[in-house]
Amino acid sequence: MPDLPTAFTDAIRDRYVVEREIGAGGMATVHLALDVRHNRHVAVKVLKPELAASLGAERFLKEIKIAARLTHPHVIPLHDSGQAAGFLYYVMPFIDGESLRTRLRREKRLDTAAALGIMDDVGDALSYAHRQGILHRDIKPENILFSEGHPMVADFGIARAVSTAGGANITRTGLAIGTPGYMSPEQAAGDRDLDARSDVYSLGCVLYEMLLGEPPGMWQTDESLRLGMLTDSPERHRARIREIGRTIERALVGALALRARNRFETVDAFLLALRAEEGAVRRYSDSEVEEIVRQAAEEQVAHPTEEGMSLKTVQQIADDVGISPERVERAARKLEARKSVSPPAESGPGAFWLGSPTVIAYERVVAGELTEAVYDDIVAEIQASLSTPGEIDTLGRSLTWRTTKPVLGKRRAVQVHVTSRGGQTRIHVQERLGEMAVTLYSSILVGGGIGGVATILGMGLGWLGVPLEAGLLSAVWFPGMYALTRAIYRGVAQKKRSDLEELGDRIAAIVAESGG
Repeated sequence: MPDLPTAFTDAIRDRYVVEREIGAGGMATVHLALDVRHNRHVAVKVLKPELAASLGAERFLKEIKIAARLTHPHVIPLHDSGQAAGFLYYVMPFIDGESLRTRLRREKRLDTAAALGIMDDVGDALSYAHRQGILHRDIKPENILFSEGHPMVADFGIARAVSTAGGANITRTGLAIGTPGYMSPEQAAGDRDLDARSDVYSLGCVLYEMLLGEPPGMWQTDESLRLGMLTDSPERHRARIREIGRTIERALVGALALRARNRFETVDAFLLALRAEEGAVRRYSDSEVEEIVRQAAEEQVAHPTEEGMSLKTVQQIADDVGISPERVERAARKLEARKSVSPPAESGPGAFWLGSPTVIAYERVVAGELTEAVYDDIVAEIQASLSTPGEIDTLGRSLTWRTTKPVLGKRRAVQVHVTSRGGQTRIHVQERLGEMAVTLYSSILVGGGIGGVATILGMGLGWLGVPLEAGLLSAVWFPGMYALTRAIYRGVAQKKRSDLEELGDRIAAIVAESGG
């Protein structure tokens, strides 16, 4: 809409004389105009025709009035709103200053003190609005303007007004409420029942960009949350992340968490975390370090974690204590060489005695991104491959499938996680064999001799897919029942790993063929 129709400009001429267009966004064009009654310049925002056509004008103007109640030194107020010649518009003060976007284009990134100063003012405005029951829904550098050096938040509540007034019609127009790169995951997924944590996420994206020069471009994983580190950030950001300090890094992790329940509940909590004192650093002697490491190792063996760490994460942790990434990579290669005789899977406290890990896993990364159009194909492939019922959970471009019910008396604990980010899709398939191992090994205690061997062979070969009759015909006395059981378990684990690899490869093929 480069030029406003004469019918519209004539309809508002008694109040506003439009001079020129000064900006445009996804929902509206912005025009400099003279407020005739008060002899001052204002910014008139005119909703795009396709958007205005899908809205109920009366409802939209009602929602605008709610946003107009906000009165705060860092909120740009709404002066007026209305409908003219079929167009919906609203009026704000004209801020004769640059936006944060313009400043970032010029300076690339800000020093920590300047960025935190902007955060204090913008965060205070958001916190005030949240107490009034109003979310912004579109926090981004373009909506933060500077008036004589002071940051002001623009377009407060406009996204909510459009979303509320338009309802399902907005979805049909294909208009996104919010801005990609700054929207929270739940907002990007189309959830309209948002709360303050959605604005917290967007504010975290803005701070990240102010400090590092570009928006995060990713959601923080569970690994990041556990460590309080931005482990998913690009390598080019690592040096700057070290400069901003652990306090700010931990706060950013808490603001950028994938799931809302893991984020700061309020903007105030986020701001407090940014200013938290590190406190005195405890220094440990060599003997104390040895004792801490020894006890931590014992605790790890007794209570192993569900998930491991990536090499990148280990390198980041080591770098914090002065160990170069190159040394970590060399150590990892040596470790892998020692483990190459065993299946590359998660182990656990009992893996040595069982002869094979109790958790087997397979992971691969393929080019292309997951699309909702292939969700059903992936689920069908999983269930056909495993012959096991399961449940799915989706969030944005992420799909998780897990088993739910026992099959033929044996419970399979399989989980498949497929997630896309940055033009790639990561496929992780794993199965826990703990229950099967207990069942198999307990047979040692259920009777020995030929009967015990036959029982073990029957179960083991059944899990391997060998007909039971073949197992019984081949049953011979094996003096070491433990050795036999261990061998069978190892064979079962190897076959299941092969099955998981084949499933992962078929899912990869589906993603690749979809061209997402």
